Amino acid sequence: MLWDKALTVAKNASEAQVLLPIATMSSVVSEQGTDFFIKVMNDNLNKKIQQGQTQNNPFLPYDEQMFVDTVGHEHVCLLNKYPVGDPHLLICSKAFVSQSSLLDLHDFSAWIQGVTYPNVVGFFNSASEAGASQRHRHMQLIKTTVPLEEMILSGKLPFKHKLFTFDRINSEKAYFCYLAAMHDLGLTPKNTALNINEPIECLPYNILLTQHWMLVIPRLTNHVGDIFANALNYSGCFLVKDQQQHDWLIDYGCLRLLTECVAP
Repeated sequence: MLWDKALTVAKNASEAQVLLPIATMSSVVSEQGTDFFIKVMNDNLNKKIQQGQTQNNPFLPYDEQMFVDTVGHEHVCLLNKYPVGDPHLLICSKAFVSQSSLLDLHDFSAWIQGVTYPNVVGFFNSASEAGASQRHRHMQLIKTTVPLEEMILSGKLPFKHKLFTFDRINSEKAYFCYLAAMHDLGLTPKNTALNINEPIECLPYNILLTQHWMLVIPRLTNHVGDIFANALNYSGCFLVKDQQQHDWLIDYGCLRLLTECVAP
């Protein structure tokens, strides 16, 4: 099982001190009846930034100590070297595929192998404007609660989105719901066939994916002020650089920030 292997690999990587968690101190902030989780990052963030400046593609080749398993014919599962959870998994394409091009059925088939576990949240950042830090195709997985789940499922999110619910998720169902969302939200070029072989570049968006629902969010920008937002923020979990950003976010409003990062 994927998560069992991941826990073993993460334990070995942690003992070898090659995992560099970036999130430590956390707090809970209540806003409009919802408890948001805010974590403050540690000094490992600087190491991540430095690696990003010196390494063009960390997935080609990937660090063998991060390898968890092969997932289908076209993807591998890796540990995130700079995790925000324990463990934090990446489902990466074996060959280079642009992060901003349309996902395909193989992507969903591989991703969902990690989603069908209790308390797992999958998230995807399609481009830099949506919070992506790497251009190589990768979907992410962590085990966490979803503070915004009640608001998501009740239809009370105050920004543009598409929500799909499932009794039991499967890759085909999730993929065709995804295509419908991309069309309805205007995230794919007009008058473009979805079955051609050429990659289709999309406007920026995020996905949150669980066993029972999928949320697609069109993105306008990846930040407000100095605080950056990716897909995981739309679960109600935030990462900030320091206490000053933590206090600023509380004053500004978590939900306000999320709304202002969404395409109108």
